[in-house]
Amino acid sequence: MLETIVVIAMLQSVESLPEGIHCEFPSVPDGGKAMSVVLDPMPSLKDQPGLYRVMMEIEGKLTLKAAVQPIHSTDERDVLIHAKSPRSAVVTLGMRDDGAAALTLSTPGESSAEAQSTRIGACKGAEQHINRWLPS
Repeated sequence: MLETIVVIAMLQSVESLPEGIHCEFPSVPDGGKAMSVVLDPMPSLKDQPGLYRVMMEIEGKLTLKAAVQPIHSTDERDVLIHAKSPRSAVVTLGMRDDGAAALTLSTPGESSAEAQSTRIGACKGAEQHINRWLPS
């Protein structure tokens, strides 16, 4: 009986969790196509204060484990999301609580002009997550 109550309570808490964060980054003026990134927060008992886990899906093709941490060097309420691909490419997404975002893709071993690209965009659905990730 007690196990049933615990299972029901767990299912209700899972249903009330907010959906993932959807980010859109328009194409850059010199070419390329628009990019979409979906962040799926993965709360864990291994989370530490100031360091949280998310899954980052890029263009629906590449899924990476990522870490979220507050950015303390700015006056804004913002977070940095960092992921590394199996081929050593680094994906960094900075996001403010108003949804403004910047996505940087870095590829080691490329020439300096091609090694890094940054796009400016916006994210939706981050409000509840950012309130959990950032101290009041």
